[in-house]
Amino acid sequence: MFYGKFRVIVLISCALSSACGTTALSAQRDREAMRKESSLHELMARGDASAAIGDMIRAEQYFVSALKAGGDERKLVRRLLVVCSADQRYPAAAEYAEQYLHRHPMDVDLRFAAASLQAAVGNSRRARELLDSVLRDRPDWAEAHYALASMMRAHGEPLALADLHDLQYLKLSPQGAFAETARARLARRGTP
Repeated sequence: MFYGKFRVIVLISCALSSACGTTALSAQRDREAMRKESSLHELMARGDASAAIGDMIRAEQYFVSALKAGGDERKLVRRLLVVCSADQRYPAAAEYAEQYLHRHPMDVDLRFAAASLQAAVGNSRRARELLDSVLRDRPDWAEAHYALASMMRAHGEPLALADLHDLQYLKLSPQGAFAETARARLARRGTP
């Protein structure tokens, strides 16, 4: 009985207040946003948990669902690249990267990752395009120089050009993770 009287009072208050409809609509939107947000966080948490136990297929499914639910595309695509690559499903990872780059071509970090994935699936032409564009935007990225030098050597491009990128890598990162390999490649060719 109390609920009924309370409901009547609310309805009368709404009828007398011009803002009540807006408030009710706003409250409904707030509830939907909260439900969406909690669902999104749950999907991401489940994706992370699946990845942590090595179930990369399930992790991918959760991350794709989180994308569809309106999750942060930049963050989720990066997670998708990691789980697909960890599962050695490079074509799937490359496709996620390309789709993202189609919408966000200025994301240099993802372009570098996409170049690595394209090289992994044997698409050296696309990998080269991406690495060239990365170095145009960030000429001081040592690892991009090393990756380009490696790709050039693997695909029979002029070794003198590959040497230039190895030298640039060493100039930018003389103690870097790939410094020893870059020096060895240059030494074999007699490049100082």
